[in-house]
Amino acid sequence: MHSHKPQSVTQGFKDILLRLLLVVSLTQLPSALALSPNDAEAVYKDFNEAFLIRSDGDVFYKDALNTDKQSGTWAGSLNILGAQDAYERTGDPDKKTLINELLTTWLKATPPYGNDDSDPWEWDGWNDDLGWFTLALVRGHQMTGNADFLAPAKAGFDYAFRRGWDTKYNDGGIWEENPEYAAREKPPKEPTKEALSNDSLGKVACMLYQSTHDGQYLDRATQIYAWVSKNLFNHETGQVNAGIHMDGKLNTGTAVYNQGTFIDYAHLLYTITGKQEYHDDAKKALDFGRASLTANGIFSRSDDYLNTWADEFARGAGHFVRDHRLWADYHDWMVANADAILENRRADRGITWNGWDKPTPKDDSLISNKFVSAVAWLQFTPAAVPGEVQGLHAIVNQQSGLAIDHAGSAEDGKLMELAGVNGSLNQRWLLTQNSDSSWNIVNPATGKALFCLDGSKEDGIEIAQWAGTRNGDQRWVIEAQNGGMYKISNQASGKVLDGGKGVENGTLLVQSEWTGGEEQMWVLQ
Repeated sequence: MHSHKPQSVTQGFKDILLRLLLVVSLTQLPSALALSPNDAEAVYKDFNEAFLIRSDGDVFYKDALNTDKQSGTWAGSLNILGAQDAYERTGDPDKKTLINELLTTWLKATPPYGNDDSDPWEWDGWNDDLGWFTLALVRGHQMTGNADFLAPAKAGFDYAFRRGWDTKYNDGGIWEENPEYAAREKPPKEPTKEALSNDSLGKVACMLYQSTHDGQYLDRATQIYAWVSKNLFNHETGQVNAGIHMDGKLNTGTAVYNQGTFIDYAHLLYTITGKQEYHDDAKKALDFGRASLTANGIFSRSDDYLNTWADEFARGAGHFVRDHRLWADYHDWMVANADAILENRRADRGITWNGWDKPTPKDDSLISNKFVSAVAWLQFTPAAVPGEVQGLHAIVNQQSGLAIDHAGSAEDGKLMELAGVNGSLNQRWLLTQNSDSSWNIVNPATGKALFCLDGSKEDGIEIAQWAGTRNGDQRWVIEAQNGGMYKISNQASGKVLDGGKGVENGTLLVQSEWTGGEEQMWVLQ
């Protein structure tokens, strides 16, 4: 028998208090101390150091550390999406150049058309493959403006939808592998309609609409979403089911990438259309992923058969939380995942595999896709909670009470007007930050950015919209003033946004020298 000396009440209380303080320190300090503002850039650079190859004018990510073979087709697309995440976070010109180089090389290695092909990538019967191909391409077009990426993105989506959308079974939906290809498998496979193909191509349709303003792509995006919502999404729980068989039997399997692609898809449709149902679906899917697809709150899956795991969830959650400023609800959890990624990096390489809650093995044969999810997560997880500027806003002039409005036009060069605040998409602007602390001001429905023509320093020049470039004439310095107002100045011209003296709808937005008057003060609503 063991004995111990009884404690006094006072001493016992002190011990309990010390234990409570220790628990608090263990649960709170890591999110404040572990993740630093430099870590997102560091993991991106470590990934590039490990896998990026430059050879004879080609630029690509390789399959693994132990080979220089190019990571091709859809696997190459997934790696390129990770590079695009880093550009989205920073707006750095060198990252834009890299995206151009990567996609140019990828198209060279994976051309849409062969000698005998009448349709793009018709050798590939998997429609989700075409989803990842075209997603990297259309996103690359939005970031670089390169029309060489937009044309194959359009052609690839059009072909995948044309061959894949089927109403004979399940009242619609896009086949994962098209039936004629599944029949040629050895042994033949039963074709199914899955979240992978429908949600990836749905995202592409949204981005094609933003890029072309061709209404058929928005129609396709809403059509696909309606089918997914009815057949694959559980509105009670937020679970995205894996797929559905020809006989209507549901495959209730789950995957983090399915949840994430759906979140991003729903959020894109919300920002384009303003319909609340898309916002609500995205939040339900996010909350299901956090609660049901993690271990102690951490995403971790190290199965050999997996390529990526949580990269699409990083994008979906990152965009949704950022744009709606929901950091109070999600930031600590996002940082906990980032901390796990950093803690379990491979020490000699700085890369982390899909198993975020366990050390990354020193295995040079692991494919590069297994490491890109960690890169993506860090790009969307700020070390500190961002301020109130970031996200979706109406930008309202303090003097007139009128908001910046594109008057329903997606035309490049359209002059920006001021109009009474009405909650419309015309007045909804997404504010995101660059690595130099300047801001981008973009309308999500049109994809167009506020800009000062050629950075002109002329007082009174009208402010217009243009396809996003993130050049200096589209970068804005936003400085807080007294009373919750903001001064917004163009980085290239140094002049500030000015509502002028007009109080009528249709007043043009101009720039002028800073005077501090209320016509130059703006409220973010």
